[in-house]
Amino acid sequence: MSARRKYPVLLGLARAALFWERLWRRLWPATAVAGLFLGVALLDLLPLLPGVVHVLVLVAFAAGIAVLARRGLKGFRLVDEAAARHRLERDSGLRHRPLTALDDRLATGAEDPAAVSLWRAHLRRMAQAARRLRVRPPAPGLARLDPYAFRAAVLLFLVIALTAGSGDAADRLQRALSPQFGGAVAGLLTVDVWITPPAYTGRAPIFLNRDSQWVVEVPKGSSLLAQVGGLGEAPRLRVGERVTEFTAIGSAGGGGYRVEAAIDEGDRLVVEHDGRELAAWPLRVLPDAPPEVYFPRPPARTGNAHLRLDYEANDDYGLTGVTAVIRRADGLSAPGGESAIRLSLPLSDPGSTSAEGTSIHNLTAHPWAGLVVRVHLTVTDGRGQTGESGTVELALPERIFNHPVARAIVEQRKKLATPSAAVRAEVAAALESIAGNPQHFFDDTVVYLALRVARARLTFDDRDEAVVSVQRLLWDTALRIEDGELSIAERDLKEAQERLMAALRRDADPEEIERLMDDLQRALEKYLAALTEELARQGRTMEVPLGAKMQLMGKDELQQLIEEARELARTGAVDAARRVLADLQRLLDGIRAGALSGPSQEAARKARRLMDGLRDLTRRQQGLLDNTFRRLRDARGSIPMPGAGEGQGPERRPGAGSGAAEQDGLRRRLGGLMLRLDDFLGAIPRPFGKAERAMRDAVDALAVDRPDRAVPAQTEALDQLRQGIEGVAEQVVRRLGGLGGAFRNRPGAGRDPFGRRPGGAYGARIDGAVKIPDHMEMRRAREILEELRRRAGERQRPKTERNYIDRLLRQF
Repeated sequence: MSARRKYPVLLGLARAALFWERLWRRLWPATAVAGLFLGVALLDLLPLLPGVVHVLVLVAFAAGIAVLARRGLKGFRLVDEAAARHRLERDSGLRHRPLTALDDRLATGAEDPAAVSLWRAHLRRMAQAARRLRVRPPAPGLARLDPYAFRAAVLLFLVIALTAGSGDAADRLQRALSPQFGGAVAGLLTVDVWITPPAYTGRAPIFLNRDSQWVVEVPKGSSLLAQVGGLGEAPRLRVGERVTEFTAIGSAGGGGYRVEAAIDEGDRLVVEHDGRELAAWPLRVLPDAPPEVYFPRPPARTGNAHLRLDYEANDDYGLTGVTAVIRRADGLSAPGGESAIRLSLPLSDPGSTSAEGTSIHNLTAHPWAGLVVRVHLTVTDGRGQTGESGTVELALPERIFNHPVARAIVEQRKKLATPSAAVRAEVAAALESIAGNPQHFFDDTVVYLALRVARARLTFDDRDEAVVSVQRLLWDTALRIEDGELSIAERDLKEAQERLMAALRRDADPEEIERLMDDLQRALEKYLAALTEELARQGRTMEVPLGAKMQLMGKDELQQLIEEARELARTGAVDAARRVLADLQRLLDGIRAGALSGPSQEAARKARRLMDGLRDLTRRQQGLLDNTFRRLRDARGSIPMPGAGEGQGPERRPGAGSGAAEQDGLRRRLGGLMLRLDDFLGAIPRPFGKAERAMRDAVDALAVDRPDRAVPAQTEALDQLRQGIEGVAEQVVRRLGGLGGAFRNRPGAGRDPFGRRPGGAYGARIDGAVKIPDHMEMRRAREILEELRRRAGERQRPKTERNYIDRLLRQF
């Protein structure tokens, strides 16, 4: 760019720099006051002042800015071209004012060639000097005018304020310029909001303050708690279109207010005061859709005349219950006013968003058994919303009786499902006829009296309650004829279990639980006696199935389970007590299925002898391992002995022998048991082969008096024996049958030892992770409970301690 083209641009920049220097020196005091006001506004300090004081502060700031600006602009002059040219020459370091020469004209001597030549040489030198032109940045010289650097403090204050109020700067400026006349202010303005979603959603609580700017997403039905401090009057909470007033915290006020509300709808959450928003957040309420449930397969009858119900359900947050509702197809109610049968179906994981399961129900005793009914499912979520499935029509499964008298009694009972006067008379006559031939039901006096009582009630009692009692009486009579006392005892046992489980679920009084435990124990004794009598009538004996610890259990062990559940309930371990009762129910199911439809007695006795032999071999191996370890301990010094006391075996003292002969004897005995297992099961479990090899290694080590090598081999043999016993127990159950596909899954896979999901026995989920305390733990819990009760009675203790003890004892 030539000097003449560059010159106007640089001249304009010099004029602008000089203008800024003159103006900034005059206006910086007013600008500093304006920056101070902006910082105060962004820190949201002015709304804390009373309205009148707020106005006075605004007036003071405005007046200060105006006065300082007027004083600074007084006498201000614009920059002329001469001053700009001089600034440009000074910044460029030029002397003799060469820029003026560029605009000069030759006044005289234009006709003189020498003068013209000299003038042109002068212009060339000035043009060369003009090529070095530059403009320095403005330098207003505030250091001389502000020696204490007040401007730096204002700048720092402004940066801090911008950082603190950057999120809602516009709202803060609006509040600073809008005084409120609501009375005195208590202190610094604070707005805190806690939003707690419903527990069933599993979502974490949300905390909000005035700096929070994100979109708040909460489930419908969330609870809100808001607190505001620093105001003289109560603000308001607005959620969508619903407005709720805050209330003062405490009787003395103090500027603190709070409010609680539920969030069901709205797109904005606002805390406001006198029409001014103190804080606001975008809101998105997540809807809670009703749950859904359906039949993946139609309800069906099982082989033993039970009703099988399969269901699948889902919800966006969590399911709490599934119920099957059964009504007669013709819409009639059962005698006594029952319009529907409601069956609670077990959820494998309450609170999950989806569930599927299968539930088996014995409804053969219901008066509607054999009639056409309609079935549909209802599901409930954590919010209490319900959903329904489609309706399926089917004939309710009924039991088929083989005895002709029992079958005739059940036919008459079915007629009472619609108990008109004519039906009652017809049934009464039929019962009279059946009772007139006692030889047809073995001259059983109990049956005869039951038939006569039923006839009398139908004839002389017109109430619906009489029909209900007659239906129950006729059913019990038919069961007695068909099965003897067994079916009635089984029903009484199941009812006792259900009553006890219901009491545990609702945290009933200890006295009621004790009474129900006694009822269950008596019902169990009656059931086992009836089962033994039925098997004796068939020429068989009862073989009790394997328990959860892979041991054949007897009647005493079953009673012990009830005592264990009783002790757990006493110490407050309700979940563990329910788990024990669920195990008891599964064992009883196995007894019922295995005893009445199981294998021959010879096979059962052979299985028992095999299991007893294997357990005895394991105990002896444990004893031999203990002896070997004692020798090793005595040789190396006293060290802890693992597994001591777990088994019993022959006592050996140091120096009494190497133990090789005893170990070899156990190995040979294991070989004999393996041959018997192969004969009984058709195969030898692999762990026994590993145990035999480990025993052989132990024999070799003991023969050369090397207990250090024998201990690992004997330990491996013991572990393999225990694994093998567990596997044999599973195969024995499959071999004997009658336990509903036992051990399809291992206990650790979320199912019980009989392959069923937890909770199926009682229609309610039992958490598989519940730890059942052992006897030492229960004893310690009982001692602690007794000590707490003792201390609760000592009135000399401090009140706070007694209140704490009372809270601990409240659940017991």
